[in-house]
Amino acid sequence: MKKRLVELDVLRGIAFLMVVVQHTIGGYSYSKGISYGSMVLSRAIYIIAQPAVKIFLVLMGMTLIYTYIDKFHWKSFYIKKVKFLLIPYIIFSILDIYLLKDWGKLKNIFGQIVTGNAAYHLWYMGMAIRIYAYFPAIIFITRVVRKKSHAFKRNFLLLYSAAYIFVLENNDDICSFLGKLIFGNPTELQQKFINVSPAAWFLYFVIGVYAILGYRKFKNMALKYGKVIIALYMFVAGTVYCRSINLFGDNFFIYDKFNCEIDVANGILCMMSFYVLSLYIVKKKLLCGFFKFIARYSFPSYLFHIVVLQHFANSIHQTKYFYSPLILLILTVFVTSCIFYIVGFIPFSRYVTGVKENFSFHKKKINGPNNSFIDNYYCQKGNV
Repeated sequence: MKKRLVELDVLRGIAFLMVVVQHTIGGYSYSKGISYGSMVLSRAIYIIAQPAVKIFLVLMGMTLIYTYIDKFHWKSFYIKKVKFLLIPYIIFSILDIYLLKDWGKLKNIFGQIVTGNAAYHLWYMGMAIRIYAYFPAIIFITRVVRKKSHAFKRNFLLLYSAAYIFVLENNDDICSFLGKLIFGNPTELQQKFINVSPAAWFLYFVIGVYAILGYRKFKNMALKYGKVIIALYMFVAGTVYCRSINLFGDNFFIYDKFNCEIDVANGILCMMSFYVLSLYIVKKKLLCGFFKFIARYSFPSYLFHIVVLQHFANSIHQTKYFYSPLILLILTVFVTSCIFYIVGFIPFSRYVTGVKENFSFHKKKINGPNNSFIDNYYCQKGNV
């Protein structure tokens, strides 16, 4: 069994926290009536949290390739993904629709699931399940590229990045064209199916693949140049932030001229900066344990956290002060993770949550006095 990369668990926990920040502090930062100081602070936090999906895609590329690069059986892969990813996703999609009282979506539940439209945050799953569907082709291409020279790998990544920037700059026109080409006069769901294509996000998966193929070099680079990476990230994120609060007016030349390039650089540098932070957190036992706990339940928590968030938003009086979204953030992360920690003690809960149970139930054979075998059920602590 391959060594577990704990820093990636920590990074996953951070990424989930960033997702909830977007849905709490991010929304608050665009609220009318809040003070300028609250807007400036909350918008800065939101800008930092924005690349969460990109970090998840990098992690997907790293973990999938790390797990399957040397040994891949497509049948067992798809069985596992259907049982522990697709089925939980379908269950929580229906649950989200029901609990958020958006019952009209149940009329076309297949379309909602395929497009990730059951709730506004599930668009990511509509994209991600297609990456899993393409994975045999991805693993084949990765194995071919891995055998090539360093120069070939570098040039391949540069050419792919240039093509990706072109797609990003023309994404709306491309999606509109494909929608009309495939569906003629596409419905809202049909157009959304086109819009959530991995094409506009796949660069980050590719970066994850490159990082894990040369992981020792990647990690050493992060350790050696961590301060430089963080400084560059702060500069680029500052540019995005200035545009967000309209600090230099509507015509912010640098951002308007290179907005796609800045967006990509911001996503990559954000991932690298929080990876550097993860390497530091791994050395801090208590903090590391906290983020590992969050990461362990991040998949079902991601699927369900909107319901928890909405419950607290309706139950707790919301003010225009910054403490309101901060309380929602803390409660949503803590309660959602604890819910699935408790659910994890229920036998076979993994088929609902996609997370291994906290206790595995087995039959243990005990040799009795008369040499007969006695069934003894016991609980053995599962792997974290």
